[in-house]
Amino acid sequence: MLDTTALPESSLELRLELEYHELLEWKAQVGTWDTGWHDVESSSHLVGLIQAVRHDGDWLVVQSRHIDVTHYGRYAQAMSTGNGYHVEVAMVSGGTTNNWRIGLGPLADEAGNEPHTGVAPSQNLSLAAACEVMASWLNGHGLPLGYGAALHVYG
Repeated sequence: MLDTTALPESSLELRLELEYHELLEWKAQVGTWDTGWHDVESSSHLVGLIQAVRHDGDWLVVQSRHIDVTHYGRYAQAMSTGNGYHVEVAMVSGGTTNNWRIGLGPLADEAGNEPHTGVAPSQNLSLAAACEVMASWLNGHGLPLGYGAALHVYG
């Protein structure tokens, strides 16, 4: 299983309470190891999962269970940049996916969201910010105040 030992971070002072309106599942890749799909157990489990993808190129996806079958739900993904996190959130409805690349402040709205491109400085989030954004999104609350997003639509 993925090592989810909590790492201390003094700026990680936020309320993370997952309200299970829907069942969530996660998958990560750490180095060359792919975890396969597992259930998200709690908000602290989610934080541990995000912390576990701490090396450059490691990634995590958390999504509505069976989104690939139902084609409806939400997902959030984080990839370690080596010195922060690249976070994207999305809503899937039928054949359309609205994907937002998240960053801090209004510059994030203009920073762009083209597949297979690097993140702008405003889109490189701290561990605390990645946790805050992913928990809020997966709870159905949208983005917390202070964050911006650049949209890319997949049809």
